[in-house]
Formats: sequence, structure tokens, C-alpha cells
Amino acid sequence: AWATSAPEAQFARGVLWRVTRNSKPAGYVFGTIHVADPRLASLPAPVAEAFDTTRSLTVEFTAGAYSRERFLEAAMFLDQQTLEDKIGARDFERVVEHLAPIGLSREFVLKLKPWGVLVNLRNPRSVARTPVPTLDEQLYARARARRLALHTMENVEEQVFTFDEFPMDSQVALLRDALAHQAELAEMTERTLEAYLARDLDAIWRVQEDYVRRHPGIAPHNAVFMKRVITDRSVVMAFRMQRQLRYGNAFVALGALHLYGAKGVLALLEQDGYRVHRVY
Repeated sequence: AWATSAPEAQFARGVLWRVTRNSKPAGYVFGTIHVADPRLASLPAPVAEAFDTTRSLTVEFTAGAYSRERFLEAAMFLDQQTLEDKIGARDFERVVEHLAPIGLSREFVLKLKPWGVLVNLRNPRSVARTPVPTLDEQLYARARARRLALHTMENVEEQVFTFDEFPMDSQVALLRDALAHQAELAEMTERTLEAYLARDLDAIWRVQEDYVRRHPGIAPHNAVFMKRVITDRSVVMAFRMQRQLRYGNAFVALGALHLYGAKGVLALLEQDGYRVHRVY
């Protein structure tokens, strides 16, 4: 992901937060990172302990067979447009080369929208040698083992809307930038993971902000991306998680950047009368 100027450094550190309302336990909010990496092969002990006291799991989204098919359909041009038309022959050849290792044919790639390529380029599983379950997958497995209720904060149409209504000029600009700076973005991904392991949300934001400072041409497109993918969705998720928090003892998991700053879900929960306390 990319970032714009940082919000004020509110909730700058910590990935697990206890939530109360009127001094009663509402549950926990846990910031995850959606990557498969051996350093995340098991849930941190404080997270596992908190999870074991809760009665439900609420996540951003779960992909069933229909939603995967719907998302894939949305990522494709269904008319005469092609990716090559949008980004030019040279960059198109680079995309074909990058996506070949995950089994995407030239014909398939030709019909992908730029955002469909970006989602695939940024999928860490495509380069993982040994499959490691993500933190989200570990939480699902524990929830199933305990037969907990599983709730989501978004549906597939909202996920599609986030990307598919993204202005085409910004899609193209962000894709060209990703192709031009693959090594730098890989290094940025590693620094982001290190910041996450240190539970330093402010550092995660700064990693992204530094990249934009080095590549100012991407700043306006990145601002659109951050508003759609982080800020707007944080508002929706802060509202929807409250249904389970009101019942009490809920466990909510979502991307860690949604926790950070004055526009993050923790600040929004406090505005709605909840109290949040850092646990880990």
C-alpha cells in the first residue's frame, strides 16, 4: 500500500487493544498484516490468550467460492478494452513476465484491469516457497475449532467497489510505478513487516510516506488510494464492528493501518463512547 502525509500520531504503537464501554468488556481489536511469513507462523501469546476469552470473531471479509469468482470477474475487462491499451506494450510485457510464476497466461493478463494486476503483484503468496498460514487464517482456524460465530464487516460488492471505482488514470499510474520500482517496493514490504513485528504502527506509516516523498509524482494517485482503501473503509468498519462489541467479548481483526491515527478505528470507537486500552 501507499500513504499520504501521516495523521497525528494517535495510537502509534500496539496491535492488540482491549475495548470497554461503561466499564464493561466489549472485546478486543487486533491489527493484522495480510502476509504469509515464517515470522508470523504463530499468533503472539497475548493475542492467543485474548482470543480464547472471546465469543465471536469479526474480520474484514471472507472469500467464499462465489465472492472469489465475483471479484475475479470485476478485475477483468469484459468489453474490447485491454491492459495493453491502457499501459502500453512495454509495460504489458513486464506484467506478463511478473505474473507468469503464479500461472497467469498472456491471454488472461491481457484482459486484467490495472487494479487486478496490482492486487496480484502485491500478493506475497505468489513468491512464498513454503505456505505459511497468515495471522487471519490462524484466527479462522481457532474460531472453527471453538465453533465461534464468524462475522464480516464488508461484503464482496463493497470490496469490488473499493477497487473498481478507482479512477483509471490512478490505476495506470500506480501500476506503472509498481513495475518501475519492484526492488524498492520489495524492500519496503520487508521494512513494513519489521515495523509490524515491532508493533510500531507509526513506523509502518512512515515507511509508506518515505516512498511517496522519494517519488512525488505518485502522490496524488496515492492520496486517492489511501482515502479509498484505508480511510473510507475504516469509517465503515468502525461502525460495523460495534454490532458485536455491543454484545460483549467480541474479537475483531483487521489490517493494522486501520488502527492508526485520528482517522483510524480506535479513534472512531472512542468518539462513539468506547474506551480502548493497549494490551500488546
